[in-house]
This record gives sequence, C-alpha cells and structure tokens, in this order.
Amino acid sequence: MGILQALVYRKSVIRAARWIMGLALWLKELFMDLLMLAEALVACAIIGAASLRFRFVTLSGFFAALIIGVVVFAVPSDGWKWFIVIMIFHVVAAQFTKYKYHTKRRLGFAQEKGGARAWQNVTANGGIAGLFALGEGLWPSGILAFGFIGAVATATADTLATEIGLLSKRQPRLITDLRRKVSAGTSGGVSPIGELAALLGAVIIGLSAWSVGLDDLGVYGFKTTALVALLSGLAGCTLDSIIGATVQGMFSCPICGAVTENKRHCGSTTELVRGSSLIDNNMVNFIATAAGALAGIAVFNISMYL
Repeated sequence: MGILQALVYRKSVIRAARWIMGLALWLKELFMDLLMLAEALVACAIIGAASLRFRFVTLSGFFAALIIGVVVFAVPSDGWKWFIVIMIFHVVAAQFTKYKYHTKRRLGFAQEKGGARAWQNVTANGGIAGLFALGEGLWPSGILAFGFIGAVATATADTLATEIGLLSKRQPRLITDLRRKVSAGTSGGVSPIGELAALLGAVIIGLSAWSVGLDDLGVYGFKTTALVALLSGLAGCTLDSIIGATVQGMFSCPICGAVTENKRHCGSTTELVRGSSLIDNNMVNFIATAAGALAGIAVFNISMYL
C-alpha cells in the first residue's frame, strides 16, 4: 500500500510540475507578445506624431496608419523587418507628394489638405499589406511576405508615378489608347517620366526588402526579391491606370467645367460623366495593391523554376 501511494504521489508531482512549467512558458510567451505589442505601439505612435507634425497624414490618417503599423510590426515573426519596408514607403510617398507641391497645386492636381493623407488613402495603400502581415502571423508560411512586398511595391510605384508624372512636360496618353493624348492628372494617363518613377518606386521597395532580409528572403536572394518587387509593382501600377481609364468614376464640375475624380469641386456637387460613382481613386488603389500582392506571390512561385 505504501509503495502504491508513493507511485500515485510521484505521478501527481510530475503532473503538477508539467502544469507549472506549461503555465510558466505560456506566461513567458504572453509577456513577450505584450512587450512586442508595446514596442509596436510606441514606435508607431512616435512616427505617427512626427507624420502629423510634418502633415504627412491627417488625424484620421494617423489612427489608420497606427492600426496598420502595429499589425505589421507586432504580428509576423521579425515584424520589425516588415515595418521598415512599409515605413520606407510611407516616407518616400510623403516626400514625393510634397515635391513641388505648390506647382501641382497651381495646376490643380495637388493632393488635398497640403498633401496630408486621410484614413481612406492610408487604408487604400496600406490595408492589403497589413492583411498579408496579419496572415503571415496567424498562418506562418513565408510566401505571404512576397505578397506583402508586391502590395507595398505597387503602392510605392503608383504614388511616384502619379506625383512625378503630374510634372511631366510632355502631354500624357491614355493607357487604353496610347494614340489619344489627355490632360495631366487624367486617371489612366501615362507618361515616360511617370513610368520611370513607377520603376523607381518598385526598385526602392525591392532593395529595402532585400537589405533587411524580410522573412526568408536571405534564402532566396536578391534576384528573387528584385523580380517580385519590380514585376508585381509595375503590374499593380499598370492595372491601377487601366481601371482609372475605364471604370473609375469621373465627374464634371458645373461651375468651372473641369473633369475631376472628386464628387465636389468649386464648392458644388459634380456630375458623373463616365465610370462608376462607387469606384473612386482610393478603391482603385485598394484593388491595385491587392492585384500587386497576388502578382508578387505568382512571380515568386514562377521564379522558383527559373
């Protein structure tokens, strides 16, 4: 009887010890997760405050960027690498938006609110990247990193193409009919300098992702990273232009007669002249970055056979 009691007691002690060790490991993981979340919140809050100070974003844009930034930083493994890449997009896009802003404003093509991005624009350009970062954190695979790169490369390429293309001295042409010249700022209009700017944007993101070793990129090397960023960025940017030239809503101002993407102009409600009123520039950007993300994954898979 004494031996039986001793065995039962020993098993109970072992079970208790295992339970305590499991609880300790769980608490350690919880602490590390909370610490990472706190680091992400602090980093995003500081950068967001600076962005507000320099009018890169509005207040609503600050909160949208805070949510996306925290997800990108805290959810994936080595999220700080993902965060650096999307931060480079944020800074580059803001600087090119401010570049010759008064000239763009005089021409009537400048971003509203002094170039500060509101929540709609922040979500349209960064929402898909945030979703891919969330997916990688929940279902780690490594491949979603290439979707993330594709989305960010598209957003960067499109932003630079727009902000630099607006300053082109040559009249842009409609992407669906290159024989047709259109006025600067027309959705779907493309120019040589704008396309070069798109190429530059995609290259910047490719170099950034490769330099920080985003996820498993150190294994696949510079060639794969460059191909993913370059091809997916240009593909997404091109789709953005095609949608802009076909189904994006374009409106006519009853006051000045200008054709614009905005539903209000000169303090008056504009009239739809083509496309769908439901598809504005932000919706086009969201669709394009989603396509860029899928293109990034496709390019990665194809590159494995090259």
